[in-house]
Amino acid sequence: MNDISTRVRSTVPAVVLTLLGIIQALVLEQLWTHVLNNDGLYALNWQPLTTWTQIFTTLIAIILVWLVYAVNVTRFRWLPTVYEFILPFWVGFIQLLVIQALAPTAIGFWFILMGALFGTMIWIAQTTLRKARLDGGNASFFATISPATWSDFLPAVAIIGLILIFGLYAANFKTGHLINLSMLLILLSFACLHFRILTIGWQRSLSAHDNPSPPPPDHNCL
Repeated sequence: MNDISTRVRSTVPAVVLTLLGIIQALVLEQLWTHVLNNDGLYALNWQPLTTWTQIFTTLIAIILVWLVYAVNVTRFRWLPTVYEFILPFWVGFIQLLVIQALAPTAIGFWFILMGALFGTMIWIAQTTLRKARLDGGNASFFATISPATWSDFLPAVAIIGLILIFGLYAANFKTGHLINLSMLLILLSFACLHFRILTIGWQRSLSAHDNPSPPPPDHNCL
């Protein structure tokens, strides 16, 4: 392995996380500003409940974006492409649009953007894992895990497809608060499921099964 490849593998976590951290800080600031400047959030009707659920789901999505990147770059080593240094900007752009769409009249556009955000993050995570599998330094993690197939992504594709279809419908036709809230709860459950999957994957990678066993005791030392 040449020196440049070794240097890139060792420095990419710090570079990507620093860049993403700056972008996520900007996104959180925009979300906080929206909450402070939106007087309609404190009215006593159905609309604030829907909007607060949107805000909470957006916050969970922001946290998931950070976790997907942080978990992968701290667990694995791989040789990145130039596009992987550009993708955080694209993800941040989608997140800023999501926050701008936090309005009752733009809920359809908001759902479309959230579907695009989740689809992008799943694609980024999968391409990262495929590259990490090719690096021998990650062999202890992938030794007992079969490569993912298209069938493994069918549930996620179905949920994202449902979100996008509903977003297109809501963007062209009026939908009631109860329907909107029901779809928001589906999206929130989908986000929480991804959080659970990330947690399980993190624990598995740090489990005793993936780490070298401690040396056996010296029975001659009594």
